[in-house]
Amino acid sequence: PTMIFTHKIKFSDVGKSLVQFLVEKYTYYSLEEWKKQIKEEQILVNKTKVDIDLSLKLNDEVYFSVENFIEPDVDTNISIVYDDEYLFAVNKSGNLPVHPAGRYRVNNLTTLLSKSNMVTSEIFIINRLDRETSGIVLFAKSSQVASKLGKLFENGKVNKTYICYVEGIFPEKLFANGFLAKDTDSKIRKKKKFSYEKMESSLWEVNTDFALIQVSNGISKIFAYPHTGKINQIRATLYSIGYPVVGDKMYGYDESLFLEFIETGISKNKYSIQRQALHAYSLEFIHPITKKQVHIEAKEPEDMKTIFQIQIP
Repeated sequence: PTMIFTHKIKFSDVGKSLVQFLVEKYTYYSLEEWKKQIKEEQILVNKTKVDIDLSLKLNDEVYFSVENFIEPDVDTNISIVYDDEYLFAVNKSGNLPVHPAGRYRVNNLTTLLSKSNMVTSEIFIINRLDRETSGIVLFAKSSQVASKLGKLFENGKVNKTYICYVEGIFPEKLFANGFLAKDTDSKIRKKKKFSYEKMESSLWEVNTDFALIQVSNGISKIFAYPHTGKINQIRATLYSIGYPVVGDKMYGYDESLFLEFIETGISKNKYSIQRQALHAYSLEFIHPITKKQVHIEAKEPEDMKTIFQIQIP
């Protein structure tokens, strides 16, 4: 099948070359393949054939088609871990995007749920997890409840607990109250860094507490309690303080693995786990309608449990 893609350029992508934008946004072709597509005039901008070095402007429309379009495989292991008449929560696998993006048109949590017989109402996603983070994703069954739940998250009224495995011997307790900024030393545009001190380039103030669970083979299993909810907060904080998440391509021991993954689609890593070892384990909040305390839990997945069982060379 042929799949048509169109994308309107937002402010964050203004000034990028066309090929840089395509490589970053659509990771299933390598740099060379995208260059070839542009040379063969397969890519249009504002319905016009363009050069490889074209600099993108706000609201430019990039258009292309992909022949023999095949979505990447995902792990569709989804289970409902909480359900009432107003909201529900699912436990998702560590290889499943939460909403349609890039090449994952059907193979994503919201589309799979909508097409399944697991839900009967319209659904509104409340919290998002990275494709490679497993665990609890919360949905509302109406826009009114979605709005109330969204406010609970925004106002820090939801207690979130993550389980993760990190490199190194972690302290019993660690409190990371500081700032996230762009990591200007990195080749990865989206990468952030954490600092206890405010920087000129600081984007957000973030606050995460950590507690040690267990240590084995130089790896620590820990709880993370994020009190703010910024993108990549846990991963960027742990990486910056010297305890990168096991299996993390972007915030791991070698960021060239991420760049290689973007270029080739092949993931290499020295651990048994094929993803970042981060799991959204529990949520606690006061129900916006019934006003009762809600506690939702998703058991630690099997692929993370193998980390301590395997000796690392």
